[in-house]
Amino acid sequence: MSQHLFDGFDFNLLDSPDFKEDSVREELVTPLLHALGYKANGDFQIKRSKSLLHPFVMIGTKKHKVNIVPDYLLRIKNKFAWVLDAKRPDQNILSGINVEQAYSYAIHPEVRVDLYALCDGRQLTVFHTRQIEPVFQADLQDIKNRWSEVEQLLSPYTVLKYRLRPQHLYPDYGLYLCKLGYSDQEIEHFFYEIPISHIDRVNDQTLSILVNRVFGEVEFALSFDFGFEILAEFINLAPSNQRSGILNGLRGQPYKVDIVPPFSINVTAHLGSLTKTQFEEIVPMVVKQFH
Repeated sequence: MSQHLFDGFDFNLLDSPDFKEDSVREELVTPLLHALGYKANGDFQIKRSKSLLHPFVMIGTKKHKVNIVPDYLLRIKNKFAWVLDAKRPDQNILSGINVEQAYSYAIHPEVRVDLYALCDGRQLTVFHTRQIEPVFQADLQDIKNRWSEVEQLLSPYTVLKYRLRPQHLYPDYGLYLCKLGYSDQEIEHFFYEIPISHIDRVNDQTLSILVNRVFGEVEFALSFDFGFEILAEFINLAPSNQRSGILNGLRGQPYKVDIVPPFSINVTAHLGSLTKTQFEEIVPMVVKQFH
């Protein structure tokens, strides 16, 4: 079926203002999913327009139920595997609010999948929750020539085997904020009672603290980076009997200190810049003040 996918479709229709999201779903997305092996029932199931309760909304001191509705949830047996959202041909599916919306579906507590995709009729883009750039991007007119890549990524037989990086690594909180659209580096973020058990000297300008915190039932890794100009501020908040040991550990190799027992501090920080390592992408929090 994939050899003849979209053979009878006139892609010039995408230029018409009357060709909207519902047409993209019926004419292009549904045939694509059927070609991959997903159906309305069975082990490889298409779940359409499932209403999800938004887990983050608070107005004042009261919780308000807000439903969000992804176009397609793809399920393998009883496990969600990936998310796909259809958009009009004139929509941006590489960055911005549409991608952020699809990401929010993928990380929703009722879903929790690694891969999420968008299709505007012109292109199919696939993202991973732990990377900024797409892991796959193709024009639908050329999809037959890249079908082996599509199957390898999204087929019900392979999609749950896809690995971007070692699975033992916790998702990065700064990257999570950026993918939700909160990437303004001028915004201050406040963190309270952060347990400090370890500090590293990254280079001659930067020190770093790595901690894990749970937000919305998900455990994230947070990197707090700061310069030597506020090291004294940090040291003054440490227990007096640990201060000299911290300073001595940071002066010489291996330029890292385990703090036993840990102590807790409050942190004011803003988002830093995207950093790519061998196994992951992270966005550190840059400390403005310890208090």
